[in-house]
Amino acid sequence: MSDQPALSVAPPVPFHIAKSNICTDQSGGTGSGLFAGRRFGAGEQIAVFKRPLVGSLETERISDTCANCYVWTEGSSGTRLYVPEGTEVQKCAGCHRFRYCSKACQKEAWNRGHKHECKLLKPLIGRELPKAFLACMELLIRRKHDLISDEDWEMLCRLPDHIDDFKRTASYENMVLMAVGAGEFSSSQNMFDQDFIAAMYGRVLSNSLTLITPTLDPLGIILDPTLCRINHSCDPNAYIMMDGAEVSIRTLRPIKKDKEIYISYIDTTNPYHKRQAELQSRWFFTCRCIKCQKGATLQEDNWTVPANYALKPDDMESFAGSQKEVFSIYEKLQRLSNVETLVPALEQALQICHESKCWPLYRQPYAALRDDLIVNLLSVGKYKAVWAQCAKRYKHITPKLYPVPFHPVRVVQTWQMAMLAAYLASTEDGIEAPGVNMGLIAMMLVKQVLDAASFSHGPDSAFMKSVKSKADEMIEELKRSVGTPNKEIMDKELENQRDMLIEMGDWAKDGEELSELKKLAMVERAFSV
Repeated sequence: MSDQPALSVAPPVPFHIAKSNICTDQSGGTGSGLFAGRRFGAGEQIAVFKRPLVGSLETERISDTCANCYVWTEGSSGTRLYVPEGTEVQKCAGCHRFRYCSKACQKEAWNRGHKHECKLLKPLIGRELPKAFLACMELLIRRKHDLISDEDWEMLCRLPDHIDDFKRTASYENMVLMAVGAGEFSSSQNMFDQDFIAAMYGRVLSNSLTLITPTLDPLGIILDPTLCRINHSCDPNAYIMMDGAEVSIRTLRPIKKDKEIYISYIDTTNPYHKRQAELQSRWFFTCRCIKCQKGATLQEDNWTVPANYALKPDDMESFAGSQKEVFSIYEKLQRLSNVETLVPALEQALQICHESKCWPLYRQPYAALRDDLIVNLLSVGKYKAVWAQCAKRYKHITPKLYPVPFHPVRVVQTWQMAMLAAYLASTEDGIEAPGVNMGLIAMMLVKQVLDAASFSHGPDSAFMKSVKSKADEMIEELKRSVGTPNKEIMDKELENQRDMLIEMGDWAKDGEELSELKKLAMVERAFSV
């Protein structure tokens, strides 16, 4: 045996930055991207960042979200069990703008730069400031006080500012005014000239990613010179997940060494032309991913037509007109806040799609309208109607739009459905149908989430821990009521309840109330069992 000490081998770097060819700007140029430093399997973490360089909350979230760890206190119940019960945020006594959930969070934010920012924000008390304005202001202040490293600052300044692209938009003048304000209120005009500040504001607008909770609730924006190097693809192989302030890059499918890492900036379930238009208007590039190279020929652009029917040019023109009309309705509905008006409007929009006889349930915005209907029905306590819509989505839509079992959207939707099932099992006014046990359906759904969450969120994430805790709670409750169940019998019964749930997927008929739904198929199945 050799007496030489063993050499320590450094682990491979998880990623590196290199030239990318997937996204082209107005001039046909391309930028750089992140590439895998080794092979990664599906559902694996590529890299984790303690926190992004900058995070900025939506105006609506400033009053109920910690500005340091991004815990959303409104989410301390229901599906957001990862939020500690009783969590509250207290307003900063200086700026009266940001709030913190603990002294530790306040101290961390103070040392990171709020001590310089606080007094500058004080004159702006009561004024509503855009998240991009606050993010730009924070960047300038922290750099002025040497709280951003030279390396990070140089990487940040190499991000595209898209100033020439912004000049061609109607929002350019407002953007310049915001940039001037950010420079003035950060007291950094002597260090950075107006053009530089405008360019930095452009970088914030065109490079920021969405700040999210583990259940994908949007809270604001984040900007980080490394994370912002990840390019978009409409067929992404990775995604960004957040656990408080911690940001991780996780894989959707295996990625080979030296292959580029892609995430999606938009809802990639939209039709081809809708995706391209959104990318052009928001990020000023044309996507050249494998999916977009196939144009409007894939699932997102399919219509339902009889097998032996040959589509005519007039048909396609009619379909395009219907799609434009429904997207227009959907965008208008996004601006409504009155639930009493919104729910019937959403139901009517769903009925338009349904009555077209050619619109697949999973084609947008049909699916998105249903998502919004579910959220709004929940807000008014129509839980039975919500359940019927969730079951329809579970059976017909989610598997088509998110075929990867641990896709974060699929996992979160299943988790939300599990919590609704648990609630319906606990109330006398629950779902009544022969053979249905909502408690076991809830357990079956929680088990599905438990199997997937270690891949979607990570085995040590707060979300995973909350799911595990709920699963343990359900098992203990089952033991108290019927004793320790036989595993084989229990697995069989959970599978039977899943079949029941699949049957429920056909209860909801667009435009009908749950009380009018026909349950004949469920009754027949119950008797056959």
